[in-house]
Amino acid sequence: MADNTAEGSAVTMTTAAPLSENEHVKELFAILRDNGKDASGLSALINHVQGMEDFVKAAEGKIADMKSQLDTIKEIQDHPVKAKLQRTIKALETAVTEIKAQIAELKSNIVEGCKNAVAAFKEKGAAALDKLASFFKIRKGLETIKNGTVKSVNQCDKSIAQVEAFSKEYHESGRHIKNMARVLVGKEPIDKAKESGKIARAVNAPTCGHKACLLSIRKQADKMINALDKLEKGVEAKRGAKASENKDKKPTLMERLESKKLEIKQRELEKPMMERERAPKSKGLEV
Repeated sequence: MADNTAEGSAVTMTTAAPLSENEHVKELFAILRDNGKDASGLSALINHVQGMEDFVKAAEGKIADMKSQLDTIKEIQDHPVKAKLQRTIKALETAVTEIKAQIAELKSNIVEGCKNAVAAFKEKGAAALDKLASFFKIRKGLETIKNGTVKSVNQCDKSIAQVEAFSKEYHESGRHIKNMARVLVGKEPIDKAKESGKIARAVNAPTCGHKACLLSIRKQADKMINALDKLEKGVEAKRGAKASENKDKKPTLMERLESKKLEIKQRELEKPMMERERAPKSKGLEV
């Protein structure tokens, strides 16, 4: 039981602290630097995770703003739209909690990938670092985060539409009441209600901000996927460049001599047997 508690505490510390401060991440960066390996791909992954965490904090702040707006705008206090918006806020809170858990798992997987990469380097040497992307099993987690943001953005759009509909209904009702009063005093009724504006803008502003945060989280996930792709392609490109370099490299003097010997030997083997017996033995090679 104590072991499980200790393990849980270790995971919490790993996911709570910034990745750049993690000892295993630092160790891998040092190894990459000391062995002349490109660390830009790993840096991009770390930075994008930090970006996600920042946008999640901003999204939580927008949810707090939504709750505040619902409590302060008197026009919606006794209207069914308030209950609908409260349900939407609850769903968004749940979604943000899920995204936070997914980011925590993502960070844990990145730390694990760094540990495995360091272990492979110590066992096999610098060549193990050429397959750096293979140590990070995070693509599936990134796709999950993307899908979660899409669902929450749809909830934001639905909430915005509900507020717009309420605002329009509110102004239309106000027009009818005012027209009743105008008719009683002999004035012409108003044909058109005011455009929905103040209430809708006030209630929807935090929702629009929350939606922007979700879209930014999704963008960070896309950037991380692109960084993974570049990390994988970078290794392939390096291998291709090395093969091309070996192909274009001019042979040394000893390599040319060895090649000449093999060529002469091959020509001798291709001659008929009788010619080979008559031919004088070579005393040396001309290069």
